[in-house]
Formats: sequence, C-alpha cells, structure tokens
Amino acid sequence: MGHIDLLLSELTDAQYLNAVKKSELNIEFGLISVNISSSFSQVTKTILELYQDYKVSLNSDWFDFNISVEKPSNFRRLFKTQAVFKLDGHIPFKPLPSAHAYPLFEWGMNWCVANFYHKYLIFHAAVLEKNGKAVIFPAPPGSGKSTLCASLALSGWRLLSDEMAVLDIETGKVLPFVRPICLKNNSISLVKGWFPEAFISDIATDTQKGDVAHVRPPTDSVRRCKESADLFAVVFPKYAAGSTTEVFSMTQLSTLNMLIENAFNFDLFGHEGFEFISSKLPHLLLLEATYSNVDELRNILESEVNN
Repeated sequence: MGHIDLLLSELTDAQYLNAVKKSELNIEFGLISVNISSSFSQVTKTILELYQDYKVSLNSDWFDFNISVEKPSNFRRLFKTQAVFKLDGHIPFKPLPSAHAYPLFEWGMNWCVANFYHKYLIFHAAVLEKNGKAVIFPAPPGSGKSTLCASLALSGWRLLSDEMAVLDIETGKVLPFVRPICLKNNSISLVKGWFPEAFISDIATDTQKGDVAHVRPPTDSVRRCKESADLFAVVFPKYAAGSTTEVFSMTQLSTLNMLIENAFNFDLFGHEGFEFISSKLPHLLLLEATYSNVDELRNILESEVNN
C-alpha cells in the first residue's frame, strides 16, 4: 500500500511532485479518499498550500475517486490553453481556461461527491460546529454563506464543510467533509482584512463565479475530519448590504421545503429521507437570519450554542 499516515507537508518536494505526476497521491478526507494528479503547476502548487495538514498515502490502490486536471489532448490546446477535469479518465464537462484550473479541481471534486456518493443524504450547505453542536447553513449563491463560514471557522468554530452537509440517516450524525473555503469577489478582501493570518490562495479572476480564492481550513478541523457531530440547528442566512441583523424562527414545514430545495440527492432516499428529516426537525433550532454585519450574527449564533 505504500506510505500511510503521512501529512502532505511531510513529503519532500520530489516525493510530492513525483506522486502527482504518476497519479500515486491519495488525499484522505475522512469521508472519502481521492487520488489526485495534474499537469498544471498552479494546481500542484495550490494543493500543496491548502492541503498541507491532510493525511496522504502513496502508491495505494485504495481510493474512492481518481481525478485529475489536465491540458486537453485535442487540437484546441494549440490555439488556447485550457484545462479539463477528468474522473477515471473521462471528461464530464467542458474545458475551462487554464487560469481557472485550480477552481476547476475543487468544483470537480464537489461534482463527484454530489453525483456519485449516495450513501449519505447531502445538502448544499456550510456546516460548522461549536461545543459539540453542529449548525447547517443551507443557502443559494449570493447569501454570504461562504463569507460567514470563513468568519466562523477562523473564529474558533470547527469547520465540517463549506459546500456540503453530509447526514448519516442511520446514526443521525453530521459527517465532516473538510475542504478549503471558496470565497468569491468582495468576500476575498473582506476575509483577508478580518483575518490577516489566514492563508488564502491566489485569486482566479473572471471565472464563471467571478473572482475566486480558497481559504486553507484550520488545522484542528482537518485533524478531526473523522469526528461526526450532533445536529443542533438549521440556519438560513441572507446577506443584505446595510441591513440590521435580524433573526427569525422558522416553521418545520418551511425548513423542510427549503432543505429539499438545497438537497443534492433527496429524491434518491424517497420516503426514508422524508421521515429522517421530519423526525429531526422538532428537536432542532430553526432560524432565518438577515444580516450585513457578520460579527453580529456570529455573536447571536454563539449565544445559542453556548446555552
């Protein structure tokens, strides 16, 4: 199986680059293991920067997904440099400009889990935990979810995920899928200003989501990537520039409908998924929050999880 239980940061440059070149680098996420390779120096550099605290294995055949970001092999590469995402050698979607190769790597990994990892119920949401209490933040683009997620994660909350709430319907637990936090547009400079000590990747400009950068996850969150959490609350954040911070209780029915709207695979679980969520909601704190000041909302949330 090769080397196991190494941290990525413990590999020499030669070991790392050789493993990436030969498709022998497996990164352990707790939820899944991913075999990773790329011909783009920007991708290999950023992986090394953002995933330095993750456990890796070399020369192992045990992994869930085999992914790579490469240059296209067709004639178009002669005219305009592009990047393609591959899963087991297959290209599931169109190439992107080579400058967007690293975001393509992260988006492609999200796509793999959302489309093929159906052991668990998965929602499009950030998840963070404090005092053993996990809070799910389902939200559409533009809600400020990732900015809020970064603020909480860099202020002592444990990051479980920026993109996917993974629920085990057998145990009722929330499972971590700890990855870099994706910031977009103005949120990049905001988080840099609030947390100058945080490591943020180079910015990819003019992507399909605007300007994009990624925040390295806190080391403690990565080390606890196999530690599940008890679900405590579902909070739907809505960022509104210049607004005061207002928090409202939500009904179980409204929460159920909004969760279903933000689910990746709810339909695959059918009645079982409906019964699971319906049985959980009466025991959870259900909130909708409108805000422009992240600190104010964080203080309100911390007062809830500290009770």
